[in-house]
Amino acid sequence: MRVIFPGYLKDTAGRIELETIPETRLESVDDLIARVAGDNTCLSGALSHPSIHVIINKSIPAGDELPDRIDEVAFMPPLSGG
Repeated sequence: MRVIFPGYLKDTAGRIELETIPETRLESVDDLIARVAGDNTCLSGALSHPSIHVIINKSIPAGDELPDRIDEVAFMPPLSGG
C-alpha cells in the first residue's frame, strides 16, 4: 500500500510517501491512521484532524468503511491559494 503525505503532512511524517503492507485487514479509517502513524503521536494527531481528507484508491470513502483492497492512500490537508 502506497501512502502519500502532501503539504505540511510531509514535514510531520518526515517523508512524502511510504510503502507499507498491513499485517491485518483494516476495518476503519481509524485503523488505517493507527497503522500508518505507528508510534508517531504527532503524525497520528495530524492525520486524525477533521480538516484532513482521506483519499483511498483515488476516491473519498463513504463513511468509515474501507474497501477490501487498498493500493494507495493520500491524506489531503486543506488547500490554499488564489
